Amino acid sequence: MSNDLRCQILNTEISVATVEDAVAFLAGDNPAKKGGYICNVSVDDVMYAEKNVDYQLLINQAVLTLPNSLQISSEMHLQGYPRAERIDVVDLMERVLAVGESKSGRRHYFVWYSGYGSTEDRNIMPECLFDKLKIEYPHAVIAGGWEYSEGETPVDGKDILSEDIIASGADFIWVAMPSPMQEEWMAAHQGMFDGIMVGVDYGLNVYCGTRNKPRKERKKGFLYWPRYVISRCRQLPKGYIGMNLRYIWLTGKKFIFRTLSWTPALAAILVIFILSSQNGVASGDTSWKLTVGLFHLVTEENQVITAAEQDAIEALDALIRMAAHMGEYAFLSLMIGFAVTVNGFGGKIRMFYMCFLSALVAVADEFFQVFIPGRYGDLKDVVFDLVGVIAVAVLLYIWSRHFEKQKTDRRAEEKVPAVTRRKFMNLCLDDITFEEAVRQVGVLACSEGKHYVVTPNVDHVVKIEKDLEFRKIYEEADLILTDGTPLMWIAESLGCPIKEKIPGADMLPKVCEMAAKEGQTIFLFGAAEGVAETAKRKLTKKYPGLKVVGVYSPPMGFERDEKEVEKAIRIINQKKPQILVIGLGAPKQEKFIYRYREKIDFHVALPFGAAIDFEAGMVKRAPSWMRRLGLEWLFRFFQEPGRLFKRYFIDDMRIFWLAWKYRYEIIRLRDEPDEKKGEAYQK
Repeated sequence: MSNDLRCQILNTEISVATVEDAVAFLAGDNPAKKGGYICNVSVDDVMYAEKNVDYQLLINQAVLTLPNSLQISSEMHLQGYPRAERIDVVDLMERVLAVGESKSGRRHYFVWYSGYGSTEDRNIMPECLFDKLKIEYPHAVIAGGWEYSEGETPVDGKDILSEDIIASGADFIWVAMPSPMQEEWMAAHQGMFDGIMVGVDYGLNVYCGTRNKPRKERKKGFLYWPRYVISRCRQLPKGYIGMNLRYIWLTGKKFIFRTLSWTPALAAILVIFILSSQNGVASGDTSWKLTVGLFHLVTEENQVITAAEQDAIEALDALIRMAAHMGEYAFLSLMIGFAVTVNGFGGKIRMFYMCFLSALVAVADEFFQVFIPGRYGDLKDVVFDLVGVIAVAVLLYIWSRHFEKQKTDRRAEEKVPAVTRRKFMNLCLDDITFEEAVRQVGVLACSEGKHYVVTPNVDHVVKIEKDLEFRKIYEEADLILTDGTPLMWIAESLGCPIKEKIPGADMLPKVCEMAAKEGQTIFLFGAAEGVAETAKRKLTKKYPGLKVVGVYSPPMGFERDEKEVEKAIRIINQKKPQILVIGLGAPKQEKFIYRYREKIDFHVALPFGAAIDFEAGMVKRAPSWMRRLGLEWLFRFFQEPGRLFKRYFIDDMRIFWLAWKYRYEIIRLRDEPDEKKGEAYQK
């Protein structure tokens, strides 16, 4: 772990990490490990540290403090650390032992408390431990073990246990003692050993099978804690339940408020479905009585309705039913907007959530009415519902723009340092202007080494969430430019707007213009047969002096054929371009340049997707007004509906779930001091 990011819960600072991060740290050669110790904390540790300053210091000075509780990791998510996860110490120990199988020489030492576990556990645990280790990890080097007794005193002035650990040359000292004894023992021996101490509490008992380990599905499920309490109610210390409830109250106030903010919206949905559950006759009678009462109220007469008035009342009844539909969904939209605002969103994304969630309810409501006697689903009602929803969403957006503009203007007046790279959702972005991006590409083109630029859009962000290789490519990119209007909307809606959208299709002509002036060479790689050649001809005509030294359109699926890959690399290397423009589509183009960058002779690679097709005139770009409104995707969809339907309407819709998932992290980073942002994200 290159950056020990910590989240503070009450008085305890807990490391933000995944189990893979922790294993990589332990298995690596980081000098910070030497003589240090790692704690694992659960709710009782956090609550004990709240009232005991000495214990708090013991935990906070650990090299890593890992959350060994679902409640702890959930609170870390709510504070804006979505990468944090519950790290089971037994799982951590097993993974490190497994790594030791492949890395010879890693030595493990075990220290356990003699009074830990039941009377039956005490005598058989050590033999069971070593026997099991020999069977499951035959190549792991077990340097020794020691049964520690509380209050154990040195023999003839010598700390025999410490001397034994030092003599063993252990890289990992696994310490199994109850808290706070475990943390006190590790802190007392800090700096004494070359290896790192890892507190595992009752983990050795769990590993040996003398204490039950919860099933994985129970560990992950929200019912794990109640089940744990019920199954071990006799063994749990007095006040355990009260302590956990107090923890929930102290840490969960914001979460409770944010959750309760959905109550008005849920109540509105309940009322809508109750009204829809009336059969056709009852619903018609209710509407008619309301209409007649309103008619008499307006005419101030209470007389028998004539035939001439009947038609007018029926028209009024239809109008009232329409207004009622619009009114109830307008109210629902407003309540959803309130909940979304409380949870951090504003602007266009709030408007989207209001419209999308209300539309789902409207469709479900009409479908529900199909099963009610005398009722039927009516598409006109859905249209009326959506009119009310959209009207409220748009009015709220217009009304809030004034206040958000004032807030943005106040921030703009503050003197803040320029922060280039910033964290955003599951990646980082370089928050620069279009001109700065073009200038930076020019600098990279003249620099030694291999550089590449990425342009994340909605599809990239969705793919990065699951594709770990794609995520790594983004993490190591030299320039990360925002190419997606919805990403701009999300950032703006959370109060941290991005300076400018920088699409690859707009960058390519500007880069060519710059390259023509600076005398830099360009190679066009990708697109269909003949397209790159056409693009070259048009670009060189448009920018006199531009040196497009070569083009190559590889066959479809070439990346799976090693000979074709070598051929492509050889063709590029013959020209030795400074700027390599790639148009293979994501993530193929990014993975190609990342995997083979050491073999390819270039200075900066620009994977710009369909930019070559646009320049060749083979694919028409959306009109500028559609691009300004963020509707370029819709134009592209109508061009290739069969290919793009799944991408745009199924896969990419997950961007709104990801925005919701990462909202707390974006808000946290937004509210951090600007100096800290610069230190954390400047590349």
